[in-house]
Amino acid sequence: MAKKKSKNPVGRPKFEVTPEVLENTKRFMAQGLTKEQCAASLGISRSKFFEIQEQNVDFLDAIKSGEAEGIQQVTNALYEKATVDRDNTAMIFFLKNRSEPHVPIVQPARLT
Repeated sequence: MAKKKSKNPVGRPKFEVTPEVLENTKRFMAQGLTKEQCAASLGISRSKFFEIQEQNVDFLDAIKSGEAEGIQQVTNALYEKATVDRDNTAMIFFLKNRSEPHVPIVQPARLT
């Protein structure tokens, strides 16, 4: 005997990547959310988030461009704080993080 189809399907509804989802993903990542927090904000599990990331190029692009946008905003704010406001702490932080790892910021004086 065949089972009757239930009017109330079990489980979560299917998650579809729409332009709205891509926009929200980019915005969440730009705000500095982790991928786990972004998944929760989108209403999906962490594993589903990573599964979609692997399968959907547009979704991955939204993640990467959102992260880059957030980093750019913080970098611009730090640069402005260091150059316009002349904040010594911001200057030091900016220089330490922008210089080459093997090049000291200030060369020590040589003793001869």
